[in-house]
Amino acid sequence: MSFRGRFPILLALAAICVCSVTLQAQTYTFTDMGTLRPGSARVHAINASGQVVGASGLPHGGDTRAFFWQKAGGIRDIGALAGGDYSSAFGINDSGQVVGSSNTASSLHAFSWTSAGGLQDIGTLPGQDSSEAYGINNNGQIVGASGGHAVVWTNGAIQDLGTLGGSTSEAHGINNLGQIVGFSDTADGQRAVMWSNGQAQQLGTLPGDTSSRADHINDAGVVVGASQGSGGVRAFLWTQSSGMQAIPALSGSTYSEAFSVNSSGQVVGQAGTSLGTRAFLFTSSGGTVDLNDLVPSLPANVVLTGAFSINDAGQIVAFGIKGGNANRHQPATMDSHIHSGPTRIFLLTPQ
Repeated sequence: MSFRGRFPILLALAAICVCSVTLQAQTYTFTDMGTLRPGSARVHAINASGQVVGASGLPHGGDTRAFFWQKAGGIRDIGALAGGDYSSAFGINDSGQVVGSSNTASSLHAFSWTSAGGLQDIGTLPGQDSSEAYGINNNGQIVGASGGHAVVWTNGAIQDLGTLGGSTSEAHGINNLGQIVGFSDTADGQRAVMWSNGQAQQLGTLPGDTSSRADHINDAGVVVGASQGSGGVRAFLWTQSSGMQAIPALSGSTYSEAFSVNSSGQVVGQAGTSLGTRAFLFTSSGGTVDLNDLVPSLPANVVLTGAFSINDAGQIVAFGIKGGNANRHQPATMDSHIHSGPTRIFLLTPQ
């Protein structure tokens, strides 16, 4: 996944209050992207063209396949590696190259996919039998993990990024400058980390917390993710000049995580509230807002429970609940962003 652009540096981000929806707030149209078969889907990334990737399967995770979606043609099963029956797509660049993971006859392997070339196994670290791919930039560099270590694939060659002294690490995002973010174990616990120009930089935690993880980075080097401690999980935004700052949470939230930031500094993620998990949008001018309140055409039986990627046009991909007794004004409990129950995926387009 590639996230481009520059975020206005916030000198007092933590002091920003959660703002109510106003008449000037950005609103969105709503597209149900469907599923591969009756059941469930989850979404992971969108590129500049509005092409979307994720995974779809039965309501409790069976028969899951990676998908590619675009407005012309809809949702498409991109298959699994030889010998496998499971796959999930996690990243897509602006050329439509998709990366993810699939099982094989013996293990889980990272893959790359294009509409012309199909699914390709991109291998593992020497001596290891598994790998996963989570992000890709517009130069075709892919990041993920193999053998418990963060890795990057460049022109087909895999490189071990190592750890910050602990046993494990993972790389989850890469920008077009080749800066990589993820997390690593350290002597003090798990920490968000950025790898840049061959160097690993620990990004720390929010005050009082004991662990952190980074999910995405844009081309200005702005990082988003989550920091965790005894008080819960809090979404953060990090810059080289200002360090790690908490993103204001929705009212009553003890859980929030930021999954994506675009070139305009718009951040999307997921937050826990008294009504269950909700998709949120954060901007410097509007604060943190429940996305359910920004979609005038949202059906009464749909609840947006998480937002996972935003492109530079401001298009957002989210997932949630549709049907039954679902109502955004009533509790809708989702255990996490990888919830395996019957979920739907949606495209939100600025209007």
